[in-house]
Amino acid sequence: MRLWTMAMLALLLGTNVAQAQDCTLKQYTSVPMEVYPDHLLLPVTLGTMPAKLLFQMGAAANGINSDVAEKLDLHISSIPPNVHINREGNEITRFARVPEMRLGGQTLKDMEFLMLRPGRYGDGVVGDLGTHLFEHVDLELDMAGGKFNLFSPDHCPGKVVYWTKTGFAQLPLKPDRELGFIRAEVMLDGHPITVAFATTGHSRIGMNTMRQFFNVDETSPDLVAVSQDLLGHKLYKYPFKVLTAEGLTISNPDILVYDEEPRPACNNNVHFTDPDPSILHTTAQPRLTRNFGCEDAILGLSVLSKLHMYISEKENMIYLTDAKAN
Repeated sequence: MRLWTMAMLALLLGTNVAQAQDCTLKQYTSVPMEVYPDHLLLPVTLGTMPAKLLFQMGAAANGINSDVAEKLDLHISSIPPNVHINREGNEITRFARVPEMRLGGQTLKDMEFLMLRPGRYGDGVVGDLGTHLFEHVDLELDMAGGKFNLFSPDHCPGKVVYWTKTGFAQLPLKPDRELGFIRAEVMLDGHPITVAFATTGHSRIGMNTMRQFFNVDETSPDLVAVSQDLLGHKLYKYPFKVLTAEGLTISNPDILVYDEEPRPACNNNVHFTDPDPSILHTTAQPRLTRNFGCEDAILGLSVLSKLHMYISEKENMIYLTDAKAN
């Protein structure tokens, strides 16, 4: 009996050790990231050509300057006529296939890029990377350290914040990922709002959300006009006091208010049906209906640059700390 008990104890201990080992984060690669006030840049190699790509957390698909795609003599295909993709007011009709792309220590094969207008990016930047690329890996954005890290999703739930022992925020992601959006709920001056995360541009919130949650419109004395955006919307400063996410606090968040016409509140129950299940990527599964949802505000780099972020698609969770937490 004693031998049987000891054997069972050894088996249980062995199982526990294996489980503990499974909790260890497995890092695929770490890429130096250039952090600017309104964008993030990643060094890559397309075939044999060194280049830089902008990381688009607010978009699903990758994009490449069409003149660069032609220079690299990439295979170019037409997007099916039932699929409509719009970038910055221009409809995208073609995509290019990159046979090999090097990102840090990882080599990615057969990458698809939407064909953007010639010269869309310059100064060594040839395109952008969207979020579909990272659906099957965990992504860490170390803003203060300038690191873009990829990890295996195979780890114990919640065991990912390795860079600090001072606590972290843990937010469930909204399940609206078909278009590349990463959404979660936070508190802004005591009001629960849904935000989308974007690694380009300034943080912004629409006047309709201001009317709905803050009883503020363009006549409010607290609004200070500062400029206008490329679409002609007036932009305002507003004295927001605090943005909180599960105990993480950002004081005086820098969020611009943009003017817009009054419209009904966003309806998260609206569903869209594709006229045809065929979609761009040849290996993607057909989808007939999806709820793409909506957000009340967009958190751009004026806020995200103050954070250290770890995104786990498998857990459907985003982990946040202060950017300088250690």
